[in-house]
Amino acid sequence: MKDKAWKPKRVGGDSAGATPGVPVIELSIRSAECKATLEGMIREIEGVRLKDSQEPTVPSLVIMELEDNPEDTFSLIREMGKLNKGTEIFLTAGRLDSVILLEAMRAGAKEFLAQPIQKQEVVDAIGRFLDRASTQGNKAEGQRKSGKVLAFFGGKGGVGTTSIAVNVAAAINKLPNKPSVVLVDVNQHGGDLPLYLDLQPNHSFRDIATDLSRLDQAFLIRVLTKTELGIQVLPSGYDDLSTGRLSPDCVEATLRLLQASFDYVILDCGHVLDLTTKKALELSTFILVTSTLMVPVVHRTKRILELLRGSGFPSNKIRLVMNRFLAAEQDVLKETEEILKQKAFWLFPNDYPSASQAVNSGKPLIDVAPRSAVAKSYMDIANSFDEHTAQQATKGSLVGWLNPFKGRKAQSSPAGA
Repeated sequence: MKDKAWKPKRVGGDSAGATPGVPVIELSIRSAECKATLEGMIREIEGVRLKDSQEPTVPSLVIMELEDNPEDTFSLIREMGKLNKGTEIFLTAGRLDSVILLEAMRAGAKEFLAQPIQKQEVVDAIGRFLDRASTQGNKAEGQRKSGKVLAFFGGKGGVGTTSIAVNVAAAINKLPNKPSVVLVDVNQHGGDLPLYLDLQPNHSFRDIATDLSRLDQAFLIRVLTKTELGIQVLPSGYDDLSTGRLSPDCVEATLRLLQASFDYVILDCGHVLDLTTKKALELSTFILVTSTLMVPVVHRTKRILELLRGSGFPSNKIRLVMNRFLAAEQDVLKETEEILKQKAFWLFPNDYPSASQAVNSGKPLIDVAPRSAVAKSYMDIANSFDEHTAQQATKGSLVGWLNPFKGRKAQSSPAGA
């Protein structure tokens, strides 16, 4: 920034009176006194505003306080930089020695504010931030990405909903354009998603639900668990023996923030349609109802589809996914589609040996058996959600995308598997 007198001016720093497109500042500060001081100063600066609590907006600037273990802060800065390249990070601490400053710069921090906070230092730093934002064309509020939310909901328990959610997330993660992917367990009734990826997470949805007022981008990244594949995971933390439950408000605030940060948000919604699950489905881009051709499953899937339609979900948002499908069951499939009044969007081949090996090893099936027909089907469905691939697909080839059995014989295994 050029040397010049840059004067603060009161413009109504809270979002209620803010002009759309104004850069948003988020404070990730533990010290109440330091946070209050910064809030007061930022509210008087023209051209920026403070992020409201639980506002589902990716901030343009995050002012972060150095933790007791500096490496934890540096790791968080690096992760935030990967997810949101247009977001700048400022660092504040009671003492910033040369070693910490150097490491912070390497991690991606742009400015440093010593404590006690000095008003002119804050004014100058934000002035330089606004200059960089103007020069580089950083995305302002309202122009941030909005990721696709794919919600997998089981027509009945035991149909493979979690396995499909995990493998679709893993397949999307392998797309050539390298999208960011987060896998979220919204199942409050026995969710065991971490077992499918051999994870022992230290945090879960429960951490967010305990105090929703703490939810911001920095806190959200802290509670996510990153797999070796690069997929971020947010476990449920609840099961049938747990006390308490996720509230619809908690799910909404969390998913909206995740959607603003990731290209794809993959939800494992279990098979119980309660108010919390319904809220997750409302926020989704597509609802993929998972079923099989077993009579009890079809019976309950029919009821689920009727409930979704009766709740006002648009028909083009609901997709039927058939799992453990055998090529010889084409006639049964046709009859089932008539009963459900829903055409199948996708057919996953039955491959019990590969699926069992994947679950027991805690790895996605597409890594355990990458040459199998079902692994190919997972990659195909991942491509079908990718806008670049979808644009290249011609109308005549669309059936080929939606039917993984077209033109080849599916691998088979015992029908009861």
